[in-house]
Amino acid sequence: MTTSLKTLLAAATLSLSLGACSTDTDTTKNADGSTTTTTEVTTPSAEQVGDKMEAAGDKAEAKMDAAGNKIDAKLDAAGNKIDAAADKAQANAQEAGAKMDAKMEAAGNKMDAMGDAAAKSARETKENMKAAAKQ
Repeated sequence: MTTSLKTLLAAATLSLSLGACSTDTDTTKNADGSTTTTTEVTTPSAEQVGDKMEAAGDKAEAKMDAAGNKIDAKLDAAGNKIDAAADKAQANAQEAGAKMDAKMEAAGNKMDAMGDAAAKSARETKENMKAAAKQ
């Protein structure tokens, strides 16, 4: 970015310095049939060139500011999309975690019920064996 700005300013300086001079050419025919050409070159003052360069710099700065604002807007939009995707992923993870917790709770309850049934069966078997031994 810095290099392109320097290049832009160098090109603007060269363009202004080449385009800033004005020439006025006048051709006159002499009595002997020859022609005389007079060229007058008018060079602008340093202040005039400086003003033009400042205007060019202001224009370039405005364009770069506009481009920067566009980039900022695009980056903000992309950041918002990323944030929305992250929020959705977090919500999905929480929902999946809640479902897993519910399934684990149900499995634990089922195992408790099976353990209770096995204990009851063992008590009944023991009681049946005692009863059979008494007979």
